[in-house]
Amino acid sequence: MVGLLATAGTPVRTVVPLCGSVPRRLGWEVLVFALGTLGVLAGLAVYGENVDLGSARTRIVLTGVPYAVAAAFFVPSRWVRLGALAVLVAGVAYGGFVGPAQAQQRQDEAEVAQYREHPELLYLGAAPPGMQVSHAEVGPASFGVDYRPVREGYELGYVGLMVRPPLTSAPRCPEPAEKGVTCTADAHG
Repeated sequence: MVGLLATAGTPVRTVVPLCGSVPRRLGWEVLVFALGTLGVLAGLAVYGENVDLGSARTRIVLTGVPYAVAAAFFVPSRWVRLGALAVLVAGVAYGGFVGPAQAQQRQDEAEVAQYREHPELLYLGAAPPGMQVSHAEVGPASFGVDYRPVREGYELGYVGLMVRPPLTSAPRCPEPAEKGVTCTADAHG
């Protein structure tokens, strides 16, 4: 990359004062390389957080943008520097705020879609501290999970969670009702 920057720095030595001599051009190349590499590493960190950066071709093009922005900061024109600053601010805003929010929204929508597609799936919350799932069972109308200590044998404990409809039947009036007696079964029995 420094060699590519050396090739690019030679024709612009009249525009970029730092490229006027060979030693200064080498300093410019190292600075642009270091700053651009920091930008690429930031882009990789954002991409690792599932932020959408476009297709493979777009990502290849985006790899060169941090180097171009870093080089633009050394051009003495105020408008070029302001343009580079605007690109930098837009990149930080998208990579730091907008992109992660969109990635989280896409993940949430995918989870909801999966749950709608397979309503029989139930999601477990985090296990209690120091515990791990030892057994889980899904029945036609119930769901059960057993938790045991992570270091079984050293720690005692057990947590069981069972979700099911009530075992008692809903209260009903006796059949046939006695003559002259009325019966009403409400939600409380």
